[in-house]
Amino acid sequence: MKKLRTRYLLLISFISFLVIISCGVYLFYQFFIPNNGNNNNYLNILLDEDKHQSENIHYKKAIKDYSEHNIRIAIDELNEEVKLYPKHAQAYFLLGKIYEDTEFPEGKYLSLMVKFYEKYIGLKPAGKRVKYAKLRVAQYYIQAGFKQRNVDLLKRAEDYLLSLDQTDSSVRMALGAIYLDKNNYDKAIEEFEKSAQLPPNDFKLKYNSLGLAYIKKESYAKAKLYLEIALKIDPNDKYAHNNIGYVYVRLNDYENAKKHFTEALKIDKTYTNAQDNLIWVEEKMRTASGKSGNKAGKD
Repeated sequence: MKKLRTRYLLLISFISFLVIISCGVYLFYQFFIPNNGNNNNYLNILLDEDKHQSENIHYKKAIKDYSEHNIRIAIDELNEEVKLYPKHAQAYFLLGKIYEDTEFPEGKYLSLMVKFYEKYIGLKPAGKRVKYAKLRVAQYYIQAGFKQRNVDLLKRAEDYLLSLDQTDSSVRMALGAIYLDKNNYDKAIEEFEKSAQLPPNDFKLKYNSLGLAYIKKESYAKAKLYLEIALKIDPNDKYAHNNIGYVYVRLNDYENAKKHFTEALKIDKTYTNAQDNLIWVEEKMRTASGKSGNKAGKD
């Protein structure tokens, strides 16, 4: 029975570790590629580079169709444009922007966004929108690198980010994500904390990320502080509820842990991380009260 109990506790600890890791990965996967989605914002800047090619017939048709939300026709016109004029950087940028913003019935094609942005970067290394393109490509590589556990993609992301303004808050957030994955928690925290000028929707990610970094450092009181801020920003953030629940378990406050895991499941009843953590904390509560029964023996 003692061996079974030890095995059970090791298994629960391992599951808990996976839950936290997967939650952190999902946060970056979910939020690092924004959807700007407003075509008209870009119409007034798509004619200021490669001016000698801005009057090309396929490009002009693409701009018109893009403004009228005829996205697939615009893509066809731009593909024709780059076949005829393979050094037309603006055309590549617009293709990248379309694939960044557009949700097709079959989903998004962010890999095509990267393909065309990188083509633009190669043609216009000092272009007016090269910083924007590099940041979006880096964010994609972070997303894909976490999902695939691909070190090469994360290195490519880091190279792009290090070529950008290191004081830019979006760059800091992206670098913080990479440092967190490298277990360089102090550096990750430094980058997250200095990310001040962020869009309103990204502050939740900032404080969730700080919470995760302090969880990794086993500084649970600080993790709790930042996760509470994340929940004040968005009380319906299931990930913040799950993370702070984990913190409460580590602080031996099982009642509050159970409350937050339960709240996460109220928000999304299919959220498996919270389901697993709820089982975990309920078993800890039974063990603490001396009513563990046969649960440990089953595992």
